[in-house]
Amino acid sequence: MPTARKRARNLTINDVADLAGVSYQTVSRVINDMPEVAPLTREKVRQVLQRVKFRPNMTARQLASRRSTTIGLVTFATGYYGPSQILVNSEQAAKEVGLSFMFTGIVDQSTRQIRRAVDELCAHQVCGILIHLPLAINLRDLQEVCRNVPVVAVDSDLGFRCPSVFIDQHLGSQMATRHLIELGHRKIAYLRGPVFWRVARVRYAGWRKALKSFSLPGGPVMDGNWTAESGFEAAEKLIKGDLRKCTAIVAANDQMALGAILALESNAIRVPEDISIVGFDDLPEAAFFRPPLSTIRQDFQSLGRLSVQLLLERVNPEGAQSSFCRTIKPTFVQRKSALALSPGRVIRRGR
Repeated sequence: MPTARKRARNLTINDVADLAGVSYQTVSRVINDMPEVAPLTREKVRQVLQRVKFRPNMTARQLASRRSTTIGLVTFATGYYGPSQILVNSEQAAKEVGLSFMFTGIVDQSTRQIRRAVDELCAHQVCGILIHLPLAINLRDLQEVCRNVPVVAVDSDLGFRCPSVFIDQHLGSQMATRHLIELGHRKIAYLRGPVFWRVARVRYAGWRKALKSFSLPGGPVMDGNWTAESGFEAAEKLIKGDLRKCTAIVAANDQMALGAILALESNAIRVPEDISIVGFDDLPEAAFFRPPLSTIRQDFQSLGRLSVQLLLERVNPEGAQSSFCRTIKPTFVQRKSALALSPGRVIRRGR
C-alpha cells in the first residue's frame, strides 16, 4: 500500500479540486495568488493544499494538455521599453505557474517571418503561444497556422478574433491630456510616436478625443520614433515654429518627453514654469527626470499574468473560463513636470 507521502506526491491539481469541492481553475488561481476567488473559498483550498502537501510546481505537469510544459511568445522590437516589459513579465508569469518559457523575436514584422516564428515554437511542441506584435499588420492568414495551438494576443490587434489582453492606451492618453486641461491649459501640442505602431495611433486618438470632449482645437503635432533623440528634434521644430501656440505638451512616451525637456531647457524655456509636459509609460527613471515627469503608468505585471492565465484557460478548456478579452486600465502618476496655467502667462520663445 503506498505511503501518504507518496500519494501526496502523485496528487494532481484535479485531485485537489475534488477534495476542496471547487473547479480546477479555482485551485490554479489560489496556487498562483490570482484574484477572482472568494476569501472563504481561497482559505478552503489552501487548507487542502497544506493537508496533502501539494507542491505548486506540479501544476505544469497537469497543464501540459498532452503537449509540453512550455509556453511560447512571438514578439517584436524588444529593444523598446514596452515590448521588453511584456517579454520580462510574461516570462515571470509563466514561471509563477511552474511552466517553462521560450520566445522568438522577429526583426521584420512580415507575415512570412511571423509564420516562421509560430512554426518554430510549434516545432518545440509548446502548449500555447502569446503573440505581441505592435505594428499595424493584418494576420488573418495566421489563423490556419495557429489552428491546433491556443493563442492569446498581448496588447495587439492581430486582425482576427482570438483571446486578448490589452492595456487601454486610448484611456491613458486621454488621462494625460485631461490632466493638462484641468490645470487650465487650452493649447496643447502632441509629440506623436511612429504611426505604423498601433499604440502610437491609439494614443494619438486619445489625445484628440480628450481635446474634442472639451471643444478644444488640436495643437501642433510633431512626429518622433519613440527615442529621446526624436523627442529632442520634435521639440526643436516646435520651438522654431509653433511654440507660441501651445502652453503644454503631451508626449507619446517618456523617452520622447525626456528629449523634449532637454530641447526646451537648452533654449531657455523652463519646464514646467514656461511650458508643461506629460509623458507615457512611467519609466523607472521618470521620477528622476528634471523635473520629475508626470506620466501614465502601464501595469505590465498584470498584463503578463492575465495573458498567461488566459492562455492556460485555453490549454485546459475543462476549467472555468474568464472573459474572452481583458482590458487593463492605466494609472496617472502626478509629479512636477506640469503646472496650472497662470492667467496672462506669456510663453517665452527662448534664445
